[in-house]
Amino acid sequence: MIKILRLDSTWIIAEVEEIPAVEIGDPDCVLKSPYEIINGELKRYPPHSKDEEIIVRSSDVFVITEPDDDILKLYNDR
Repeated sequence: MIKILRLDSTWIIAEVEEIPAVEIGDPDCVLKSPYEIINGELKRYPPHSKDEEIIVRSSDVFVITEPDDDILKLYNDR
């Protein structure tokens, strides 16, 4: 499922997949093909990395929401 997430001061759009059965405090979400949303444009995230997937703790996510149609189209067209 494609979601928008707020990590620190960064808005990210990515396919989000939960990692089942992890210890409390361990990373438990995989962000596939993550992009940072900057002024309505998408930039690779994290910058300077070749990784197509990053693993984060759900406790580090401040907001998770559905993308609007415009951002979702940009993401799907990339």
